[in-house]
Amino acid sequence: MVLVTDLHAQKYDHVLSALRELAPDYILLGGDILEALDGSRDATNDAAFGFLSGAAKVAPTFYSVGNHEDGGVHSERASWKKKHSRGMKRSYTEENLKRIKESGVELLIDRYIIRGGIAFGGLASGLILEDHVPDLAFIEAFSRLSEPKVLLCHHPEYYEPYVKNLPIELTLSGHAHGGQWRFFGRGVYAPGQGLFPKYTSGMHEGRFIISKGLKRTFFPPRIFNPTEIVIIDT
Repeated sequence: MVLVTDLHAQKYDHVLSALRELAPDYILLGGDILEALDGSRDATNDAAFGFLSGAAKVAPTFYSVGNHEDGGVHSERASWKKKHSRGMKRSYTEENLKRIKESGVELLIDRYIIRGGIAFGGLASGLILEDHVPDLAFIEAFSRLSEPKVLLCHHPEYYEPYVKNLPIELTLSGHAHGGQWRFFGRGVYAPGQGLFPKYTSGMHEGRFIISKGLKRTFFPPRIFNPTEIVIIDT
C-alpha cells in the first residue's frame, strides 16, 4: 500500500511517476488532496483532478477527506469558528462529487469498503462541524468488523482520544506536514497539537503511521523536512 496525503492541489506529475514505478496493490489518499469542494476553489482544483484519475489507473484508490476538502479551519481556530457559526456541515457540489466518481477513486466519507479481504475506512475531519468531533459512531462500527481494518484518519490528533483504544489494526494520518520545521528528528509545530507535537511522522505503537505529506510552501518553508509518500509493506 502507498499512503499519499496533503497534496493540496499542487503539481503532481512526480507523484504519479513514483506511484507507477512502485505499482502498489492499493493507493490510500489520506486527506487534503484537493482544496474546498464547495465550489469556492474549483479553479485551484481543476488540474488536480488529473491526479485522482491517474492514481486510479495505477491501483484501486481510496480517498478519505481532510479539513481542506471541507474548507475547514485549523484546530487552533476552531473555538473562534464555533462562536461565529450555528452548526456547519459538509457542502460539496454535485459537479465535484461527479468528477471524483468519474476519476475511478472510491470516496470514503465516514464509510468503509472491503477489498481483497481488507476493510478500508475513511474517518472524515470534524473541524467543519459545530462540535469539531468526527463521526464516532462510524469508527465504533468500523472497529467491530471481522476483517483486518485500515483506517484513513487525516488528523493525527484524533488517534489518542478516538482511535487508540479500538481494535483497528492500522491507522494512517497526515495533516501535520511533518511539523513543518524538523530539528533533531522532531517536528516543531502541528495544527491541533501545538508546539513540539507528538505525532508528525513515522510509525507509532506498530499500528499508527503519519505521513509528512506533499505540500511545498514558501512561507512558512519546510526546513529539514522533505515531502514524502509512505510505502506500507504488510
